[in-house]
Amino acid sequence: MIDKQLEAALRDLNERIHVPEPPDITAAVLTRINAPRRKNRWLQALIGALTAFAIAFAVSPAVRAGVQNLLEFAGVEFRTEAPQNVAPPLPSQEVSLDEARKQMPFEIHLPKELGQPDKITVHEGRFVTLHYGNLRLDQFDGTIRSAIGKLIHGEGVEQVGDKVWIPSPHRIFYIDRNGEWRNAGPHGTAGQTLVWQRDQVTMRLEGDLTKERALKISES
Repeated sequence: MIDKQLEAALRDLNERIHVPEPPDITAAVLTRINAPRRKNRWLQALIGALTAFAIAFAVSPAVRAGVQNLLEFAGVEFRTEAPQNVAPPLPSQEVSLDEARKQMPFEIHLPKELGQPDKITVHEGRFVTLHYGNLRLDQFDGTIRSAIGKLIHGEGVEQVGDKVWIPSPHRIFYIDRNGEWRNAGPHGTAGQTLVWQRDQVTMRLEGDLTKERALKISES
């Protein structure tokens, strides 16, 4: 039923849109191909997907019903709806910094603005969380597979340079190595969040903080 509604909505949209003859863009394409690749292509893709998401939502209820998954980038999946089946939280283990460094397949970064964490927890040997009072800094290799799922809408993401700022509370999930979504603790709600990459490592800073404070921490 949804497929037929979606097809009808798209056909209706096609009749309303006038598409002009495409210009000759051969030279522009060749220039773009030969240009150096930028490190924040994943961020540009995210913002582009969110824009497309907002347009799709404005088309019709049928299209809105068919749009659920926004984008996966740097190990973070943005969605508008969670999977039907969500598993219990991942088991975590509190460890020392030395032990965490032994378990992680990447270098753990301690921002100078935060210093030594109050507590460190690890999950599945691929995900580490540094706890600083009411702040937490997650680190994981974002080049292999997804590790975090977030439920947001198009207006809930802001591009700040090569970083992503999420100013509003939103639901958060962990995604285990088998791709299964799991609840993130008893509440499963994240506060203000900044996401960025440091080499291949995805950094996710969450807590009661301003955008300016989060950016300062990310640069330290």
